[in-house]
Amino acid sequence: MFLAGLLAACAPGARPAAQAAPSPTRSLAAAISVTAISTPSPAPTVAATGTTIPTAAPRPSATLTAETSQTPMPPAVRLLFTGDINPGRCPAQIALARDDFTVPYHIVGEALRAADLTIGSLDGSLSDLSPPSPCPETLNLIGPARTVEGLVYAGFDVITVATNHAKDCGRLGWNCADRAFRDTLAHLAAAGIAPVGGGEDLAAARAAVLVERQGVRFAFLGLTAVGPETWAEAGRPGTAPLSAQTLPGVLADIRAARAWADVVVVLPQWGIEYTERPTETQQRWAAAMVAAGATLVIGNHPHLVQPVQTLDGGGVTAYALGNFVFDQGPWRTRQGVLFAATFHGSVLTAWELLPIHIRSLHQPHWPDPTEAAEILERSQW
Repeated sequence: MFLAGLLAACAPGARPAAQAAPSPTRSLAAAISVTAISTPSPAPTVAATGTTIPTAAPRPSATLTAETSQTPMPPAVRLLFTGDINPGRCPAQIALARDDFTVPYHIVGEALRAADLTIGSLDGSLSDLSPPSPCPETLNLIGPARTVEGLVYAGFDVITVATNHAKDCGRLGWNCADRAFRDTLAHLAAAGIAPVGGGEDLAAARAAVLVERQGVRFAFLGLTAVGPETWAEAGRPGTAPLSAQTLPGVLADIRAARAWADVVVVLPQWGIEYTERPTETQQRWAAAMVAAGATLVIGNHPHLVQPVQTLDGGGVTAYALGNFVFDQGPWRTRQGVLFAATFHGSVLTAWELLPIHIRSLHQPHWPDPTEAAEILERSQW
């Protein structure tokens, strides 16, 4: 995941002043009825400090209200998803220089922690088998075990490890790939963060992670169509594979998860790097996943924001959220969105997008209104 335009240095600077996070919009509606989700359009959210931070206006997915005064409204549950997180190179070197692995999340951490469930995509490994690579000169995205300190500070609950850099092992090369991957799983689990999309063998990698909030059971599945060398096998640790050959098994896993969960969320690593439109294959797979029972399909890997689409049956696919904590230089790789989904019971009642801009090769910020509108425009289907 390298571009010739990567910046050549990432010397740490002073910590920027904190910015106000966007205020989440939560609205209730009446009797269960599915409605079309409108085309995204920017609308201002006024933060507590009075700063106006543009977001995508919340799109209704369905409306709910109690049928009688004796039937209480299900409480709202808000899920927040991020783009790709690079634990190595510049983010790691900056954190080590400051002896502070919470640095990437100083600006947006409050918004992440405010969600009932915060879900990320780890595009690298967490292991001390090798020091992190220089900033930003190599393709190897191994990060220190202390990276979990920042993830805990930001409030992450679930992280997909099904990415093509999941077995990166720094200067030791491929010889320690499985060891680095096992370290990642162990460090996340020890920090109380559920890894999904990877495991000690193929069955464990394919297994769903179940998390309950407000009585609603959410099942998460992580998959990668990129980096087949990281895929798990019957007797080898690795990631959950996504391909034309494995798709029938993936759909079976979604159906099985839906049998015991209220909501199924699929987290695929897919598509073509540095493209702003999903491939036909992505679109076919997304439609099949929703038809099998997924309510949300939240993708990553292209490092650019791709559109959000509502599919038949009401499921929503965000094909790629762009980067979140990353050290790539080209302008659009420094941009991304957070995808916020609100559920009442098992019903997705609204979703919205919160644009971010990465500064100093490691730290997401809330962008100014003009840039935020430009980012949101690329999310339109």
